[in-house]
Amino acid sequence: MIGRSVFSRTVPLILFAGAVLLLGLVLVSLRFAYEAGENSQQALEASRLNARALLLYNLVQDAETSQRGYLLAGEEKYLAPFKRAEVLIRLQFLSITGDMVKVGISGITVNRLKSLIDAKISELKSTIALQAAGRHDEALAVVQTDAGKMAMEEIRQIMTRIDAITGNIGFQRRQALNSATAWLMITIGGGAVLLVALVGGAILLVFNHTRQLEEARRALAEQNETLETRIRQRTQHLERANRELQSYAYIVGHDLRAPLVNIMGFTSELERASAIFSDYVKKPDGERDELIEKQACEAVNVDIPEALGFIRSSMRRMDDLINEILRLARAGSRQLTPERVSLAELLSEAVANLQHRLDETGASVEIAADLPNISSDRLALQQIFGNLLDNAVKYAHPSRAPVIRVTGVVAGDQVVIEVGDNGRGIAERDLERIFELFRRSGPQDKAGEGIGLAHVRALARRLGGDVQVKSALGEGTTFFVSLAADLRFVKDRGEQ
Repeated sequence: MIGRSVFSRTVPLILFAGAVLLLGLVLVSLRFAYEAGENSQQALEASRLNARALLLYNLVQDAETSQRGYLLAGEEKYLAPFKRAEVLIRLQFLSITGDMVKVGISGITVNRLKSLIDAKISELKSTIALQAAGRHDEALAVVQTDAGKMAMEEIRQIMTRIDAITGNIGFQRRQALNSATAWLMITIGGGAVLLVALVGGAILLVFNHTRQLEEARRALAEQNETLETRIRQRTQHLERANRELQSYAYIVGHDLRAPLVNIMGFTSELERASAIFSDYVKKPDGERDELIEKQACEAVNVDIPEALGFIRSSMRRMDDLINEILRLARAGSRQLTPERVSLAELLSEAVANLQHRLDETGASVEIAADLPNISSDRLALQQIFGNLLDNAVKYAHPSRAPVIRVTGVVAGDQVVIEVGDNGRGIAERDLERIFELFRRSGPQDKAGEGIGLAHVRALARRLGGDVQVKSALGEGTTFFVSLAADLRFVKDRGEQ
């Protein structure tokens, strides 16, 4: 209770101090930001004044250059710059008069500059008028008095002084701007450090106060997460085991029952035929007529051998089914042994084992050169891809030679291998049924028990992956085999 009371008093005080500090920082920052803005504005105004003064001087020079060109050539086209400059000079001077006074240029200097510019323009206009009147020599005489030259020299000196003044103002304002910016940064940085220290202290108090509770929550969350993961994995395993159990129950109830029904039926037929022959044997020779003898001969020569043949066939069927179930059960309980496997080499070996069948059907197999390596059980991999390649050859399209393509990619901790063919394809309704025990798709014109793909999926799941299929009837089929890239990190492999 004491610790909680101290905590409840200390944290609000720290937060209040932080709020006061933040307010102080904002006020000081606003002050320096205002100074920075003022200095920046004044420096900009000085720079603009300098540029406008220079433009005024350039206009006066343009007017003089235009006058000289007219005096030398005597052509009106040289007067266009003068006329434009004459108008702009008045406007430009009026626009900078107030700004020159603001930056400290005396009114005397401003008035002197105005009188010099007016005198220069008057001198230029008088020489132009004399030239236009055909009095070229008089115009040259005015120019040779050097009055205009001296006026331009004094104008240049005033402009140089203006440039120096504005340049000095710009420099001072930039210095002040840099100083204000530096202090602003120092204020913000120092305040940020203090604020971080205060917030850090508050966080430390909060952390110390809640650490034990957080640790308990984290431990509970980890336990819950682990429990949920285990429950989810166990549920998936139970669901899968339940589906397999249902499949086995269906096999026992249907696939194995069918041969038994045949055996029972033909056993009854055998009993009937035996009864006919027994009745024939029991009758004295005098009572044996031709019909009874014919029935007895038919029972011995036809019915009994036929019934025995069907019984033997049904027993063989039962034996095959039981052997396949036992083989699948043994494969599911075999201990997996992870080792480094080159999938390219393993698939090349699988193709070599099928070479005689490939030659018979004219099939071709294309294996990508960049198939990844994998750490898994070699025998299981051989069985998976051996089955898939065998099916691709077995269920080829009757009108074209089989073409089988094998590619692969790494997707996180999984390796996905695609085995595609151009065979007769699988109907959409059968895409999942083909993985069930003793279930086959399409015409039943090929030998097999319908256990291969069930075996493939069971092995793939034990290897930390699964098998999916995509197919178009009459076009071909592609199987997507996902496997754990490293079987050593797959837990509970026997439960997949």
